[in-house]
Amino acid sequence: MIKELIINAEEQKVKIALLEEGKLFELHQEIFNKKFSVGDVYLGIVKKILYGLNAAIIDIGHYKGAFLHYNDLGLQINKMLNFISNNRIKKEFFDEKKIFIDKILHPGQKILVQITKEPISNKGPKLTAKICIPGRNLVLIPFSEKISISHKIKNTKEKNRLLSYIRKITPNEFGIIIRTVASNKIEKILNEELISLIRKWEKTLDNLIKLPPVRVFSESRKIFCLLRDTLNDDLKFIYCNNSLLCKEIHSYLSLIAPKKTSIIKYYKGNIPIFKKYGIEKQMQIFLGKNVPLENGAYIIIEHTEALHVIDVNSGISNHIKKNCTESERIDHIFKVNLLAATEITRQLRLRDMGGIIVVDFIDMSEPIHRKKLYEHLKKKMKNDRAKHQILPPNKFGLVQFTRHRVRPELKINHNKYQYAPAYYIHYIEFILETIIKNKKNKGIQLHIHSFVSAFLKKGFPSIQQKWLLKYKKWIKIIPRDTFEYTEYKIINKNHEIISSFFH
Repeated sequence: MIKELIINAEEQKVKIALLEEGKLFELHQEIFNKKFSVGDVYLGIVKKILYGLNAAIIDIGHYKGAFLHYNDLGLQINKMLNFISNNRIKKEFFDEKKIFIDKILHPGQKILVQITKEPISNKGPKLTAKICIPGRNLVLIPFSEKISISHKIKNTKEKNRLLSYIRKITPNEFGIIIRTVASNKIEKILNEELISLIRKWEKTLDNLIKLPPVRVFSESRKIFCLLRDTLNDDLKFIYCNNSLLCKEIHSYLSLIAPKKTSIIKYYKGNIPIFKKYGIEKQMQIFLGKNVPLENGAYIIIEHTEALHVIDVNSGISNHIKKNCTESERIDHIFKVNLLAATEITRQLRLRDMGGIIVVDFIDMSEPIHRKKLYEHLKKKMKNDRAKHQILPPNKFGLVQFTRHRVRPELKINHNKYQYAPAYYIHYIEFILETIIKNKKNKGIQLHIHSFVSAFLKKGFPSIQQKWLLKYKKWIKIIPRDTFEYTEYKIINKNHEIISSFFH
């Protein structure tokens, strides 16, 4: 799989798009001078104890107060509080069976905490006291002495090699998690990274002299965190329109993956970088309420306060030939659901949808099809780095997801794309392109509202003429005064409706 990162640097923010085989899968945004980011470490003050929730509100400077649950204190909380307060506290006071946070924390107490979830809506940040400093190959765990290794490293000999070496070089009072990418890394690289992580922690400790609440450690830039966690052989190119940022990325890659520095390309074209690489167009097609699928079907995405609802619509399958057998109809519905499932797993990443997601697939009578759909969903969700859970389809065809989101949803006005003229034209072109790929469809006619018809035909070259040059097919456009603005029908030479939409 070929992956590309497209980076659009603006005055106040940087937008990052991840493409997989040319298709937009993720959008990230880094806002300069932003407070309260995931991974940042604060020296906070316990504000109050929430006895009913077995949690505490910590003042880290956010107006809502930050939330720390007992389960997020960690076994190293004793050493950490001792270090900060220089007081002796009974070592046995933290016990997973003793679940009373007021036995450990009290108002006015200083505590080191790390943000695990940024402020979202009217909720403050979510915290953990299990501090970690992540690197490319290793994760440093202060106040701990536990050495653990990724379960994804299967080779026993390599596991033993890594564990033996890391145990040998790790100082006391530090724990380490050995990440998957550390497999087969030479000892020099691991040693240098460990030294670098310890230096970061020492700088963090230097900031403890400041008056709380105060940020004492900040994660790297968003692009660096993304590269640290996702960089692999599939990433072939990084295109960036800012020369200074290109140099920063080059310096960072030279530290974590020197052989990959050649993939960085400075883009200096006149066309905006997101337009040049088709990102703007994909946002217009795929970020609306109605998302088209390659076979003419589509999904409808609705957002509510409590959950997201996705409905799968057959679209083109409404126009299956009349004499099809029952088995052909059942098989076609199954294929539509599989295609929709693939797109839905992409939409979860693209829109960074979190919480509860309910998907209404087209009803499938065959239990084997429901099982295959479930397996397909799990396979496609493996590339999603967010924690998630999928329940099997029930008898009504409903599938429930839960997906963990650690940052606010990227602020994109989906309705802006849904009702913009450019969106509608791109949407129509996407449908036509999928129909043209099926070489069985001849003599294609597009029946559409008169105003839209005039827009497609105006100018030289017109959009209709551009389609001819692009697809080597002449699309006959028929104006219909009785159609609604967003209504269309696509008909073949046999006067069969191939695709239609009315909203």
